[in-house]
Amino acid sequence: MDIYIVRHGVAADLDNEIAEESYRYLTIHGRNHCRIVAQRLKDMKIELDAVFSSPLVRALQTAEVFSSILKYNDEVRTAIELIGGSSFNRFKQFLKRNSRFESIALFGHAPDVNIFSTGLITENPRNVSHINFKNSSVCKIVYDPETEAGRFAWFLNSDNMKLVEASAD
Repeated sequence: MDIYIVRHGVAADLDNEIAEESYRYLTIHGRNHCRIVAQRLKDMKIELDAVFSSPLVRALQTAEVFSSILKYNDEVRTAIELIGGSSFNRFKQFLKRNSRFESIALFGHAPDVNIFSTGLITENPRNVSHINFKNSSVCKIVYDPETEAGRFAWFLNSDNMKLVEASAD
């Protein structure tokens, strides 16, 4: 199973208009940056069987932008496991329930995207030092839900668009 873990795009700050964390939406810059990162994935010929997002507005909007650019025509599903603060065990159960998909994208929040990504990598875990999720960054992990073995494939740093791939050793 190919898993693409994505942190949501740049969102509006809390202020008088947005009084609750869950209502933060993508800024114009956030949307535009999501388009650039998604286009990079499209250029890499990434195709998705399923897209899951935290139900919070900023993650859902990020998933919708990526889905549009990647020509993913099915629904964006929401998953409470991606809302933030979910346990790693609960996250792995979510993956097992959705193991029928070969290629999935998961849109969530920091620090969970870091915790989930590094937690899934069981083969050559030295590679996790490359994982530092800025807004709209993406990590690809090849994961076997049956054995719970995961291998780091690459990390796309959205700040500089640098792709860090797994080392050959």
